[in-house]
Amino acid sequence: MTNNIIEQAKRGLEGFAVGGYHTSGNFSKYREEYYKYFGDPDYETRKYAIAAFTCMLGTWETGSLQIFQPIQEWAENKKWSSNPLDQKRFYRFKDYLYALLAHHEQIEKEFPYMYEDIVLFLIKIELNQGISYEEWFPEHNPNLFQRLREEILIPKQHLADKRSHWKFLLKEIGIEPFFESDQFRD
Repeated sequence: MTNNIIEQAKRGLEGFAVGGYHTSGNFSKYREEYYKYFGDPDYETRKYAIAAFTCMLGTWETGSLQIFQPIQEWAENKKWSSNPLDQKRFYRFKDYLYALLAHHEQIEKEFPYMYEDIVLFLIKIELNQGISYEEWFPEHNPNLFQRLREEILIPKQHLADKRSHWKFLLKEIGIEPFFESDQFRD
């Protein structure tokens, strides 16, 4: 199963070097539960599971794909679609947030550039929506979002303004840069 996590995450990251979060992240094709591997003993498995989550948030924030949906939105989409969406294709936001809360210190230490983007996206998604996560996802325990703010988003808010160069994120994930400007010079 672990190798499958890495392979599925790599497939979801195809196109990332070219257009970042706009051109990758079709994780709706896959049904892996990446959050279960945030604390995996294998470094590569951990890295790709967290890369998948980072990309899911990035595609959500850019508006190119929304993997995480409240049950009410999913039900509405299904009702009006001529080709109803398969609920298994959507990921449960709370599972990923609980895993993030459980492993955020390790993630920040091992993968600082992905962590920087995770914090940025979680802040911006809520701001862009114009309502709190508690209102948007009423099916989830509101204490989850309170913990997220208190343990990560408020103390690490400065990371949202940092915006490290793209090439550091590519290197951290292990993606070959597409553009020469993203290459590291010897």
